[in-house]
Amino acid sequence: MWDGWIRRRVVWYLQKKKVVKWQDKRSGECVRCGRCCGQCPALDTENKRCRIYGIRPAICKAFPLTPDDIKNIKCGFNFRK
Repeated sequence: MWDGWIRRRVVWYLQKKKVVKWQDKRSGECVRCGRCCGQCPALDTENKRCRIYGIRPAICKAFPLTPDDIKNIKCGFNFRK
């Protein structure tokens, strides 16, 4: 979890151009499955739902930032090549 968490923050704060590039290629929507949230403290592990979904931070709203964020999970998002 921590390697993805750290990688996402480095990309979010230091590589904004990369985020913008990939956001243009992203499609789909959050299906609130909880798979991407891993060990996030806002994740209700029993119900697999985010407790703060309505007021979540911008970095969470932008998830997935790049295809690396969802390469090992199935969710409602995908990226065009």
